[in-house]
Amino acid sequence: MGLVASCSTSAASSTSHGLAASPPAGHLCPDGESSRDGLSNFGAFFGTWQLEHHLDAQHQGAYALEGAQGWVNVRCSASGYVISEEMHPLHQTPAGLALRLALSDIPEDSRKIYDHSHQGCRTLQYQSPKLARQLGADDRDGHVGFTFISDGPAYNPVSISVIYLDTFDVLGADTRLC
Repeated sequence: MGLVASCSTSAASSTSHGLAASPPAGHLCPDGESSRDGLSNFGAFFGTWQLEHHLDAQHQGAYALEGAQGWVNVRCSASGYVISEEMHPLHQTPAGLALRLALSDIPEDSRKIYDHSHQGCRTLQYQSPKLARQLGADDRDGHVGFTFISDGPAYNPVSISVIYLDTFDVLGADTRLC
């Protein structure tokens, strides 16, 4: 049976990282789906995403983070596409590595829309025609937002503890409360 992937951006955890408290966006991703042509990371159909990622033995429902030690939780659209990732790199991850981890998960045709530092986080947004084609009605303009969070109330670029990727903001908007 299966709902495999979960996301731990509950009100309690997002408040501790300085983001506004809200329930996790997106849906649990359905287990047991077949793969489909197209993307294999962020924006992929979950059956395809699942083939490319391995479960993390230490965090129930999470997957091993590719490119660094840590784990990732995912959420899907109602259509079954990965539209939210919550990456948890271990140890003190500098912003440069956090950015490489996030960029490695989106299509290579992505272009940066903005990069803003806030008191409690750093937000970036990218747009990808490939992502727009893959997600269709789930993200017609193909945008993906990154949010880098540090432990503690202030953003610290030498110690990123959570990297959020999602399609929930409007293209060009920076509405994160951090």
